[in-house]
Order: sequence, then C-alpha cells, then structure tokens
Amino acid sequence: MISKTHLIILIMAAFSILGGCGQKVSSEKVEVIRPAKLIEVTASSNIKYFNFPAVVEALSSKELTFQVSGQIEKLNVREGSEVKQGDVLGTLVQRDFKNRLQTAQTQFNVAKLDFERAERLIVENAIAQNVYDQRLTQLNVTTAQLDTANKAMEDTVLLSPFDGVVAVKHSEELDTVSPSQAVFTIQTEGAAEALVKVPASLVTHSKQIVPIESHVVLDSATQYEMKARFVAISTLADERSQTFDVRFGFTPPEKLTILPGMTGVVHSTFRLSTDAKSVGQIAIPLSAVLSDSDGQFVWKVDTQTMTVARQNIQVGAGVGETLTIDSGLVAGDTIVGAGASYLNEGMKIRRLEN
Repeated sequence: MISKTHLIILIMAAFSILGGCGQKVSSEKVEVIRPAKLIEVTASSNIKYFNFPAVVEALSSKELTFQVSGQIEKLNVREGSEVKQGDVLGTLVQRDFKNRLQTAQTQFNVAKLDFERAERLIVENAIAQNVYDQRLTQLNVTTAQLDTANKAMEDTVLLSPFDGVVAVKHSEELDTVSPSQAVFTIQTEGAAEALVKVPASLVTHSKQIVPIESHVVLDSATQYEMKARFVAISTLADERSQTFDVRFGFTPPEKLTILPGMTGVVHSTFRLSTDAKSVGQIAIPLSAVLSDSDGQFVWKVDTQTMTVARQNIQVGAGVGETLTIDSGLVAGDTIVGAGASYLNEGMKIRRLEN
C-alpha cells in the first residue's frame, strides 16, 4: 500500500508537470495575418471610371407668388398635391380689386364717349384742336388705368406655370401677402437632375475628357441603373471644398417615385483624349498610396511568401480616382490597395475576398 507521504509527493509532482505544460503553451506566439485587398498593377488606358455621390434635384423648381398684395381667400392645394399647368392654386380676396376695376371701366366708358363726340365735332370745326387733344389724352389715360385694373384682377388668381407637384406650402388662408412673398414652391415630376461635386483637379482636365456613358443609381433603389446625360457645369467653385457643381439629367422609370433630396451615385465612363505617351503608363488607385516624412510609397506584395515590403514611388498627374506612377512600379507588380495603413514591413497578409 502507498503511504500517505508518498501520495502527497505524487500529487505535487503531477501539479508541477501540469503547470510546466501550461507555461509552455502560453509562451507560444500566435502569428497575426491581416486581410488586405490586393491589386495587380497594370498599364493605364485612356478609359476612366468615376463614381460621384449625388443629390437629386427637380428639373425645374419655382417659387410662386401673387403679383399683387392682398389677403389670401382660398388655397386649393396642399403639399404633395399633383398639379397641371393652368390649375388654380389659390385666390386673394377680390372685393377691392373688383371695385377698382369697376371704377376704371366707368371712367374709360365716359372718356371714350367724350372722345367719339370730339371726333365728330373736329371734322365740323365745331371744337378747338386743344379740346380734341385733351379728350384723346383722357382716353389714353383711362385705357391704361383699365388695363392695370384688369391685370390686377387677374393677378388675384395664382395659376400653376407647369405640370408638377407642390413641394412646399409657404402661406395659409387669411394671410396677407406681398408680391415678393412665396405662397407655394412647385417642382416638376418625372425627369430630374443629379447634382454632383467634381474636384478642381478633374475640371482642369475637362477639355481632355470625352463622356462615353453615365448612369444614376439611387441609394433607395439600387436595383435600377438609370441612364444619365451631362447637362451643365458651374463656373464658380465652392469656396470651402473647391469643387464644382455638375448636373446630370435622367428620367426614372414610371414605377419609381423620385423626389428632390434623395441621394445616390453617378457612375461615369470617360475617354481621355490625351497624347499617346499617357497610354501605357502605370496607374494605381489613390487609396493605395501612403505618405510619410520619407515620401510616398506603397506596400508591395511578395506573392510567394505573402509578405509586404515598402516600395517608394514617384507619383505623376492624377485624374479622377487614379494616379499615374512615374517610377517605382512596373506592370505585373502586386500591391495592397486597401488596408495598407495597418501594415508594417515584413508583415504577412492574406487576400481579402470580395
């Protein structure tokens, strides 16, 4: 039989062995392999692709005002209402305008009768020439006053200038408004525009850019790719961002309801009409290039060992989302295109699958 002393010794020895094993396991290093998006360097072509964040705007938007001052009697539409060209959107209280129109009409009728009488008498030399001239002047004055009163009466009715939808209702019934005060904002439906901000570096090369095709994809309807066309570019840059507004027109499918303020992306394909020297240069994405006190560089990948090494580069001109490389890389090199900022010299990586 094992004595009590021997049993204690055996238990202590077992714990010692187990403890030693634990220390051995914990001292082993776990190699960290970071995922990274890899890019094979290729020679550039004169076809470029651009993706611009976009905001939808109405093709036409207009603030509607009454052309005369007065109190609003009736508003016939609300926000979101669809309207047709010529629809009556609202009216002012017309009592004073009717009174002025009636007075102007009466004065015109009197002046017209007086002038017609003067026309007959002047032929008979029954009145002086200056009297005839006075009657003619009075007729002209009252005619203008009648036209003004008629126009003011017409302006008490607010009409829709085009087919569209009421975007904003600025006033309410019984409000007193002036000719400069907006009552409604209406916007066109159907055809719309996508507004994008283009960097000055791209505008600089605009004379070399030949549009091939563009499409709008809305964040709220990514399954639809709507063909777009270049409409206009502003000539004044935003003071803070130094970007220029560019508009692309597009027509959404009838099944989609497109409203101003919706967001999306404009995907554009362009051809650069540059000289032959630019075709065949090395081009890489902006996201692959890093900078420090020693200059600009990329992480070049050894595809056999899947480790990275710093590769200094000389960067040339950039258009859009790519940069041309004057030296440091050749076609066929593999570099890290995304996740480069987290790497160190000699670090092992694995290819990030899409």
